[in-house]
Amino acid sequence: MKHHQLRALLAVAQHGSIRAAARAVCLSQPALTKALRELEQDLGVPLLMRSARGVQLTHFGLALQKRAQVILAEMQQAREEIHQLSGELFGKVSIGVTPLVAMKFLASAVDKFQKRMPNIQLVIHEGFLPLALPSLRDRMLDVLVGAINPAYLGSEFVFTPLLEEKIIITVRQGSPLAKKRSLAELHQACWILNSLPGNISSQVLEMYASLGLPLPARIIESQSFTAWLCLCSQSDLVSAVPASFLDMPWIRQILVEVPIQETIPPICIGIVTRRDALLTQSCDYLIDCIKWAIDTDRS
Repeated sequence: MKHHQLRALLAVAQHGSIRAAARAVCLSQPALTKALRELEQDLGVPLLMRSARGVQLTHFGLALQKRAQVILAEMQQAREEIHQLSGELFGKVSIGVTPLVAMKFLASAVDKFQKRMPNIQLVIHEGFLPLALPSLRDRMLDVLVGAINPAYLGSEFVFTPLLEEKIIITVRQGSPLAKKRSLAELHQACWILNSLPGNISSQVLEMYASLGLPLPARIIESQSFTAWLCLCSQSDLVSAVPASFLDMPWIRQILVEVPIQETIPPICIGIVTRRDALLTQSCDYLIDCIKWAIDTDRS
């Protein structure tokens, strides 16, 4: 198997046609077709099937696609690592962050990073970590930083804790629900949660169960921070957030903590990497910058 053959396979998988794939990898259609034919001959199995809907991968091709993504990503990282060790600081680092990390720590970390490595391309993805884990597994992301219960991580990942965050219940400023004093009193309210396993919201639902209380009667599922913020600011929705959210004045103008008597177990903010990952010098430094930003904020 050769580099250009694997690139050709991934391009066909992404674009669904020989013409579009050839254009994407800057090859002629005959050259791309030859590379794919040689790859099939080398492996002794058909990788592609043609239909009225275009070109699709066989089950052999789908299996190879997953491996090819890993192989090419590792080759690219190896190339970047060698260049970085030789003093040529260029390449790319892809990071996934949860909203709290994005709002509170990312700016200072990125500023510090760029002062030392201005030619490294940063690719930042924002979202909830349970949703981002497949991208980390498939090498689309190099590292994840944010809130997650490490008990929900598989053995393929390594979790490095950075700090614990208190979880609070919030509603909009002026909401009558701000006067409630217990989870039981909030049972009939409408909640906006993201109940993915290992997430902050799942800790609240587990708290309801541990107290022998029925789960909230009405729940809106949201995996969008923007939608969550807009809905919470304009209606009487109840949500669970890291306490540090209210450290930011613009959020404190919108939300207020509900002083419930129960203490919800804290969530851990940390770094998630693949156990088998060989991180580049630039990725290691970005992680150091994030640790520095968190330590600076806490001191």
